[in-house]
Amino acid sequence: MKAKFKFLAAIAICAMISSCATVSNPVTATTNPFGSKCGVAESTLYLGGLWSSKGEENGIDKAAKSAGITKISHVDSYTKNYCLGLVIKQITKVYGE
Repeated sequence: MKAKFKFLAAIAICAMISSCATVSNPVTATTNPFGSKCGVAESTLYLGGLWSSKGEENGIDKAAKSAGITKISHVDSYTKNYCLGLVIKQITKVYGE
């Protein structure tokens, strides 16, 4: 019985560690030409959003400022889930000049 429980516990732990999903969403696009710069802003949420790491922001403005972009061509947003959604990483990428 103990061996069966340990086996099932090991399977559950492996599933939690290996479960990872990435969702990509195009946010917006403008008529500006595709630029050579790419700005990135990231934030990490723990426990399904109940606890955030350091109050980080992952907005378009922060991503554009990080690369010195003044004319935005398009914006992409990514969400990565780790450990069955207990850790969520949100990434915003801004492209432009």
